[in-house]
Amino acid sequence: MSEQETQGSVDGTAPLHDGQTLPPQATDSTLPSSDTVHTQTHEALAEPVHVLPASRPDDKPAPVQHPVAPPARDPGMTFKEFSQMAGALVFVICFVALGLHAIYYAGY
Repeated sequence: MSEQETQGSVDGTAPLHDGQTLPPQATDSTLPSSDTVHTQTHEALAEPVHVLPASRPDDKPAPVQHPVAPPARDPGMTFKEFSQMAGALVFVICFVALGLHAIYYAGY
């Protein structure tokens, strides 16, 4: 098959294989006219759209929620917080050291 035949058959129908039949063709009488579609569209858009409110309106306002109060005692940094920060710092330093070692080993 040549290139022009291939390009020409893009808009056409596919070739039939053994045992296939042509699909039934739609006639112009079965398709709605543009006036009918236009009228049906305007009828559908003319119907009002009912939107429900997000919540039922009440006479009284919603109660005010206060944030949770912080603990009464705040001595500063606890041992647990200090050890977590030290562990994170050691992790970052080791990560940088391994990266620098890899760069040095690769010869950059």
